[in-house]
Amino acid sequence: MMTDEELYVAISPLAEQVLQIERFDNTITMMSTPSWDSLAHIQLLSGVERQFGIEIDGDDAFRLTTAEKLMKYVQSKLNK
Repeated sequence: MMTDEELYVAISPLAEQVLQIERFDNTITMMSTPSWDSLAHIQLLSGVERQFGIEIDGDDAFRLTTAEKLMKYVQSKLNK
């Protein structure tokens, strides 16, 4: 099981590259990040899927609009 901190360390490089931001942390949301548009969202989620070998289903994808929600979701998938 990964800690939240380990999860951020793992996801941050991908998220920072996709969203073109300097720092990905629990304050980042889709609303506060202009570069986090629908295309970036798909790229981010597909990158996370590849990185962790999980599948994010479509219904859930629409709800993962903050760094915190994404982290909790990945954590729950990894703990199954």
